[in-house]
Amino acid sequence: MDSIVFGLCALFGLAGTALSAREAWRRRDQVEYRIARLTRTTAFGVCTVGVILAVPQVEELVESVTGMNNAAKIGAHICAVLWCGSLQLMLVDWSYNQDVLKASLYARIAFAACVLAAMLPLFAYTTEESIEFTTEYASIPGVTVYLLIYLGYVAITCGEIAFLCSGMAIVARRGGHSWSARGLGLSTVSALLGAGYAASKGSYLVANYLGHPWTLETEEAISPVLAGLAVITLITGLTMAMIGRRLAARIV
Repeated sequence: MDSIVFGLCALFGLAGTALSAREAWRRRDQVEYRIARLTRTTAFGVCTVGVILAVPQVEELVESVTGMNNAAKIGAHICAVLWCGSLQLMLVDWSYNQDVLKASLYARIAFAACVLAAMLPLFAYTTEESIEFTTEYASIPGVTVYLLIYLGYVAITCGEIAFLCSGMAIVARRGGHSWSARGLGLSTVSALLGAGYAASKGSYLVANYLGHPWTLETEEAISPVLAGLAVITLITGLTMAMIGRRLAARIV
């Protein structure tokens, strides 16, 4: 199941990264929203690397080549943090005026840096050959704390992404930019799916800590699907918003 879901995500990621990089190159001389174009391409790129690392066969290959247990896991989690952080920076550049833009960007960069600074020592202290950083090993305190920090960041950033995308979708619809509005609306749904993924895994970890978890099979079936749908719909939605005006012009 994970191979199919994350393999499909990788295909969408590659296509989205190529389109975004092409659009950024075409508009390289335009100063307005330059940060947004750069961070969007970065977001798509690191997301693609992250989902490729999450494919079980690739995960085994990475661990075999590096000789490091959980190497692909930490790589995928770092990519997820960078993916969420880059999307925040993109949407902040789209949404905020110049008076508060720089401070808003720095605040989100600092937040992501603090999350990584908390995750990496926990990972180094906890990782062993017999341990994987999944909900299957939720009985190990270091794994639970590490995952809750990671999932908490994903939930918070996805919440802000959903809020910003929904607001911009309303503005785009009022301005008559239907394709952009649809793309941003789809991006809102995808951010909510991302928050749902974080809530699914996080609530299992909390329930396990309290001694009343539901079945691990249920959690392992739901979470990858939510994560996969979030990635696919967000890349699709932001790509629609990116090229929406050109699509509308061609149709007309």
